[in-house]
Formats: sequence, structure tokens, C-alpha cells
Amino acid sequence: MPGLNTSLSIAVQALEANQGALNVTSNNIANVNTPGYSRQVAILNEAPTFQENNITFGGGVTLEQFQSVRDQLLQLRIYEETQQQGNSETQFNSLSQIEGIFSDPSQGVGGALSAFFNSLSQLSTNPTDANARQAVLTSANNLANSFHQAASSLTTIGTGLDQSVPQTVDQINRLTSQIATLNGQVAQMQGLGKDPGTVQDQRDELIRQLSGLVNISVTQTEHGLTLTTANGVPLVVANQSYGLQANANNSVLEHVFSAQGQDITSQIQGGQLGGTLQVRDQALPQLFTQLNDLASQFATSFNMQHAAGFDAAGNAGQNFFNPLPTTTDAAASFGVAITDPGLIAASSDGSAGSNGNLEQLVALRNQQLPAGANPMDLYSNLVLQVGNLGANAKAAVTATNLSLQQLTDQRSSVSGVSLDEETTNMIKYQRAYEAGARVVTTVDSMLQTLMSMGVTT
Repeated sequence: MPGLNTSLSIAVQALEANQGALNVTSNNIANVNTPGYSRQVAILNEAPTFQENNITFGGGVTLEQFQSVRDQLLQLRIYEETQQQGNSETQFNSLSQIEGIFSDPSQGVGGALSAFFNSLSQLSTNPTDANARQAVLTSANNLANSFHQAASSLTTIGTGLDQSVPQTVDQINRLTSQIATLNGQVAQMQGLGKDPGTVQDQRDELIRQLSGLVNISVTQTEHGLTLTTANGVPLVVANQSYGLQANANNSVLEHVFSAQGQDITSQIQGGQLGGTLQVRDQALPQLFTQLNDLASQFATSFNMQHAAGFDAAGNAGQNFFNPLPTTTDAAASFGVAITDPGLIAASSDGSAGSNGNLEQLVALRNQQLPAGANPMDLYSNLVLQVGNLGANAKAAVTATNLSLQQLTDQRSSVSGVSLDEETTNMIKYQRAYEAGARVVTTVDSMLQTLMSMGVTT
């Protein structure tokens, strides 16, 4: 029949188990503000029973292990939403810079275009006025400078986006290397039957950071965690990482290549890298096309009408703006071809006082260009597109932030540390520890009594 030594052994086990549980609770409280930390719970199990004389006796309690509380499906949703957040925030930040170029309708190309037509209208009231003629040339050069500035600003933004590609790729490679290392540690701990919760928390946080940079897919396999891009290009397999590469494509733009040498630039849609590539390769080229179309078509139409008139000396009009044979760099090449105010072809019949051709030039303000709209409307459409892109990006940022916050709150309710709950646990384990200690004291007292009586247990 079990004696006092058995009771003492059970009490000591209880002390050890509840002390371990207190350590878990203390660790949870200490990490209440640690990003990505998943709370741990102590797994207490009944110790094996033993039987004597057909009577079964309890064996006490044992602390089996510490176990992290986590919801893998919820974690995957956080990764997915973080990808969208990284993408939308990057697009919004880039498009905000572009909006700054076109935001003020009284400035830039729109303001300069309006001022140029106003100067032509002013000259039409007195075609022989030298000052008015010079004002037309001045406003024309201002218009050219506005085109140059807009093109230069868009180019600068595009260059900045392109330069950020290899920087982001380097960040991705550093993270995948660290994740692969942690993957190996997780597998090793699991093989030893230990809870890898702390290492998993570190790995989850790194994967979250990675998902903010690029669209990824997370799969649990028999060999451990596998990370790929959304299109299946491997990034991490077990404890092996596969770095991406950024290389200039024909020395023009940075493209992203897999470790196997495959160009995956067009396949990257999410994360910061995806947002960068979408603005660089889609939004900016569209805006450049519209700006160049406006510059090229306006210069061509104006030159055609200008050539139909006569200058102050009665000679046929020549090109007012530099000819723009292509539209790829029309805005950057836009320029005034004449420097002599007398070469402005104001007359429609060769007489000095005629303003007939000026009226036709002013009328171009409301005439459709080949693009299907008049110059002012064509520019307004460009500004409207920039505004729509920015508004859509802002709405996406708001939506993803809200969704990610909801998911984070859900994760906190499952895996986060509740100080109220941990305080309750601390008191519970403390009481159990005190009770176990009281048993030890009682048994010890009983043993001392028995020993003084000469009784052997």
C-alpha cells in the first residue's frame, strides 16, 4: 500500500508541474507586446496510475510540454492580406508623386496650354503688335518647358521605381535565407518531440514581412514548410532558400529572374515588388503615351495650320514647333522652332494687318486631335486618369488596412496574450503550487513524527 514516500513524490511532482506552468505564464506576460508572439499553454497530464491489491492509485500530475496556440489558416489569411497591403501602399505612394505633377490645373502643361492660346487671342486683336508677338513666343516656350518638366518628372519617378527593384529583391533574398534556417530548426525540434513555438513565431514574423514584399504561397509538406511565388517559383523548400535575381533587361529596366534563370517579372503581382512593377510597367507607360500623344498631335496640328498662313513679311508660314516624327519622347522633345516674332504666321492673305490665320490657330483649342479630343480635353483626360488611379489606390489601401486589422484582431483573440487570462492562470498555478508545498510540509512533519516513534514506513 502506498506510504508517505509516495505522497511526498506526488507532491514534489505537483510542485515541478505547477512551477513549469508558472514559468509559461510568466513568459506569456513578458511577451505581451512582442510582435508575432503566440501565447503558450502548459499541457498538464495525469501521471500513470498504479495498482495494488486490486486498488488503483493515482500517480499525480506531470507537465508534458509547452504548446503554442496558433491558427494556421488565419495566419495564411494574414499573409495574403499583407501582400495586398504592400501592393496597394506602394502604388498609392508612387501615384501620389505622379498626382503632384498634374494636380494644379493652373500650372504645368494645362496652365501653359491655356496661357498659350490666350496669348494667340491677344495677338489676334492687333497682329502687328511686336510685344504681343513676343508674348506668343514666350508662352510657347513656357508650354515647351512644361512638357519637358512633366516628362522629366515622370522619368524620375520611373527611375526611382526601377532602382527600387534590386533593393527589394535583396530584402526578399535575406528573408528567405533566414526563413530557410528557421525551417531547419523547426524540423529538428519537432523531430525531438519539442514544441518549436518560439522558432515558429520568428518564422511567421519573417514570412509576414516577406509577404509584404512579394506575393507568396505557403504550403506545409512532409519535408517542412515550402514557400513559392504565387505562380509556383520556389523561394524556400525545407531548409534551402532559392534567391531571386534582378538584372537589367537590355540595359533599360530591371527585370526579376528566378534562381533557375526564368524571367518572372510579369508574374509578380502582390507585395511591394508587385506594386512597384505595376506602376513602372503599366501606369507610367500609359501616362507617358497620353502625354506624348498630346505633345505630338498638338505640335503637328498647329504646324499644319501655321503653314497655311503668312508671316509679317508676307512669306508662307513655317513650322512653329519642332517636328515630332515619333511619339516615344515627344513631350521631352517638344520645342519652339522659331525665335523671330515676325515669323508668326498671323495673316491669312499675306497682308500685315490680317489676323485670319490667328483665328484658325486659336480655334485649334476646341478642335479634335487624332486622339479624339481637343487639346484641353485631352490634357484633362490625362489628369482625370491620374486622379482615378490615385483614388483607386487610396481606396485599396483603406480596404486592405481595415481587413488586415480585423485579421490581426482575430489572431490576437486566438494567439495573443490576455493579461487578465494570464493573471488568472498565475493565481491558479500559484495556489496549486502552495497546496503542493503544504502537502510536502505535512508529509515531512508526519515522517518526523514517525521517525521519532521508531516506526518505519
